[in-house]
Amino acid sequence: MRLCPSVPMVCRVLNEDINLGKYTIPAGTNICISPFATHRVEYLYPEPLKYDPDRFSAENISKIHPYGYIPFSAGPRNCIGYKFALLEMKTAISSIIRNYHLSLVPKKDELNLSYRITLRAKGGIWLKLTKRTKEMRTFG
Repeated sequence: MRLCPSVPMVCRVLNEDINLGKYTIPAGTNICISPFATHRVEYLYPEPLKYDPDRFSAENISKIHPYGYIPFSAGPRNCIGYKFALLEMKTAISSIIRNYHLSLVPKKDELNLSYRITLRAKGGIWLKLTKRTKEMRTFG
């Protein structure tokens, strides 16, 4: 969700003037906000392309700017179904990883993104699923 948010860009029209430092952006201006770009800003996420789940640990989450992680947009026009989407993802992913070990298919591990209204993997993401044994299900 951080590196590949489903919606890579959100556009809005300002309904009032906005002051940004010494600049004023007038009401009526079309602006675009890119979660895809925001989630890769180095001062928000050191080594932004590195997969590091600890970025979102209980002790680190407070260090992230409130608008530094916006996979479902933010503010009054954020995605109305984002809580359901998160629950649905967690349920599906936990069910899959409890029962299967996932790995990338050799020579099919390059991610080519396609930009439309939503962000997609061009050609899909090739995964190899190996059924977990009872012994493999024991974590820790």
